[in-house]
Amino acid sequence: MNVVVIGRRGTNGPRRLRSLAARVALGCGALSMLARTGAAQTASGVGILLRLHPRVGDTLHTRLDQLTEIATQRSGGAPASPMMSKVTVLTRTIVRASRQATTTVLTVVDSAEVRSSDMHGAAMSAQAEKLLRGQRLIVQLAEDGSVKSATDASGGAVPRDVADAMAAMPAVLPRRAVAVGERWHREMPLPRAGPIGAGANAQVRAEFRLDSLSAEGDVAFVSMRGQIASDADARGVEMSGSMTGAMQIDRERGWMTDSFFTLLIHSVFSPPSGAGTQPMKFVTKITQRLRTMDKR
Repeated sequence: MNVVVIGRRGTNGPRRLRSLAARVALGCGALSMLARTGAAQTASGVGILLRLHPRVGDTLHTRLDQLTEIATQRSGGAPASPMMSKVTVLTRTIVRASRQATTTVLTVVDSAEVRSSDMHGAAMSAQAEKLLRGQRLIVQLAEDGSVKSATDASGGAVPRDVADAMAAMPAVLPRRAVAVGERWHREMPLPRAGPIGAGANAQVRAEFRLDSLSAEGDVAFVSMRGQIASDADARGVEMSGSMTGAMQIDRERGWMTDSFFTLLIHSVFSPPSGAGTQPMKFVTKITQRLRTMDKR
């Protein structure tokens, strides 16, 4: 899952934007290469082992479309007008090396469009677009899709919060063979997002299900659902929510061809006692689609 949220007034300038740019570029590449068959079916013909293991030289062209809606309300007060942002990113992911346990890819952001309905967010959107375009990131991925390392094209380390976010999002593959109808579970921390950094300590407890295979068996259809929960952190932020979605995995080529999910997050910020302000509620809804354009 590649979650990108354009923050409100609490966002910290260019440094924060660089993290956003890296997240989008990494996310498009990592999420676009989720699974490949690593072994034959079991003797009964029902077990499928999915793993990331694409072919060297393949180039994956992806389009990310995301709509984020953030609504706020103080306890006992009227809801504020929701802030909306739209993100469209086109990327290329080039497979540089494919070994038994790891895959190394180069992800290039060809174009980016970021729009916000919020006056303060509009200025940030323009900067985010500029930073996103032309990003070149080298990512090493494990067989289950998790990120082992990430650097920029010059070899510089990617910020830790970006690496942590990316390590969570693509690690969704089962570690065993699964049959149609079987389920597996993963826990993934949410990336920092929203006006108060929501997601820093929250976990998505996700369940995945292999729903079906195409007639030829080369495309796997997977559904996903999950719950978001966290205890209040040191800042007094408590979160809950849910996630639903589905994806199609090209087993022959070893990556995901289509993914759609909706993430709904409820956050409550309780200020310290004596601060003289009421708790603030945030409702964040993220709708995202990631598609692969076949340009073989």
